[in-house]
Amino acid sequence: MNTAVDMERAMQFAFKVVGDLAAAMSGGLIYIGDRLGLFKLLAEHAMTAEEIAQKTGLQKRYLEEWTKAMAASELLDYDSKTKAFSLSPEKALVLALDNSPFFVQGFTQMLPDHYAKVPEIIRHMKEGGGIPYSSYDHDTFEGTERFFKPGYLNFLVQQWIPATGYEAALKEGAKYADVGCGRGWAIITLAKAFPKSQFFGFDNYAPNMEAARELAKREGVSANTTFEVRASTELPQTGDFTLISNFDSLHDMVDPEGCARSVRGALKKEGAWLVLEPNVSDKLEENIHPIGRAFYSVSMLQCMTASLAHGGKGYGACMGPTKLKEIITQGGFTRHERLPIDNPFNFITLSKP
Repeated sequence: MNTAVDMERAMQFAFKVVGDLAAAMSGGLIYIGDRLGLFKLLAEHAMTAEEIAQKTGLQKRYLEEWTKAMAASELLDYDSKTKAFSLSPEKALVLALDNSPFFVQGFTQMLPDHYAKVPEIIRHMKEGGGIPYSSYDHDTFEGTERFFKPGYLNFLVQQWIPATGYEAALKEGAKYADVGCGRGWAIITLAKAFPKSQFFGFDNYAPNMEAARELAKREGVSANTTFEVRASTELPQTGDFTLISNFDSLHDMVDPEGCARSVRGALKKEGAWLVLEPNVSDKLEENIHPIGRAFYSVSMLQCMTASLAHGGKGYGACMGPTKLKEIITQGGFTRHERLPIDNPFNFITLSKP
């Protein structure tokens, strides 16, 4: 059946797609600005491209094009009278200040590595399988660390732990484990706040554990932290951990249900499992917004494919609250609640045996 084409709607959609493609291309330039410290520089002083060149030793012509592109993207502010570019205090929280709760440059840092994986993703779409985490480069691992670190610094001790009801236990001295701990910032943050407790970080990627141990030394918490290469399904079945967390890691795993059972065996009877996952709905139609777009995209290029690489479930970043509850229940947990924490990017649950 022939359908009449609304040319005006087609034009509007074309502009939308061009905008999306422009954003994708400008991502590379945001990466450049982050890696070269240009956003930090312009957060401190308004400068022309020539002044930036004099300050940094970078090539003026490249800086002219970079600043114009960032101004056209409305990331930098531009004064047409002075020809100077700057970053407002609000924009600096997002683009320049690493420990700000709004900082996103960790996500930016992952882009080149993820784009480089596209040809391999296409091959796996045809043949099956996926890309293991060992195939990703330093930008993905450091970018992931930088992306989640602000949340740990600004919310973990201040909001998340108090909401669990286990803050007093950690103050008195308890055993805590973070599964899929990456490069260790959650454990480091907790170890500083609760020096009487012992903290364990488990991750199956050895370079992450090496980086975490070095970080613990630099931050002065080696005495009450342990980082160990260990699969999520092979946690110590000691039954003496008071609290175990999975921060944005469960959906990446090969066997989330196996992880849930392993967590159950490691916990005390009165212990609990703290899980943080992307704040998405079970319904696709409720995820059609920028956050949903970001999570589905990174899932395709990293989270889902890393699980499928090992024959895993491949649930992906947007598996949603219903699937999470199924996993937790299969792990042997009988009490499950969503904590009352308002966060546009993540929701947090607490489950008990």
